[in-house]
Amino acid sequence: MDLKSISLFSSLSQKMNWLTERQKVLAQNIANANTPGYVPKDLKKVSFKARLDQINNTGGLHMQTTAKGHMAVPGGQEGHYEIAVQESKFALSTPDGNAVSLEDELIKMSETQLEYAMATNLYRKHVGMIKTALGRNR
Repeated sequence: MDLKSISLFSSLSQKMNWLTERQKVLAQNIANANTPGYVPKDLKKVSFKARLDQINNTGGLHMQTTAKGHMAVPGGQEGHYEIAVQESKFALSTPDGNAVSLEDELIKMSETQLEYAMATNLYRKHVGMIKTALGRNR
């Protein structure tokens, strides 16, 4: 049995993938902290309402099935994340035009790390519940 066929595990996997990609973007920001003119970037947060509006504007919701009883992601959009230029709260930049604030980036990295730990713990707990239900929890 593939755990990704269960919507909870699929959602947690997608969240962990998004967090991994965000961590990469934040690490790039930190790596370019001394690059003249560099503007920090961040992944655009995934919004259910925005995604629903986008799908509705492109012709409505259409379920696609690969087999009877199976549901697929509409349009196959899994794994695509939008990188956006980060808006600075304070609009401060160094004289060379670099707008990276190491403190802000490190705070975002620690938030991302905490969210990832939460998602992996949820994943592990639910796998444990399934094992218990099957009588294989040892």
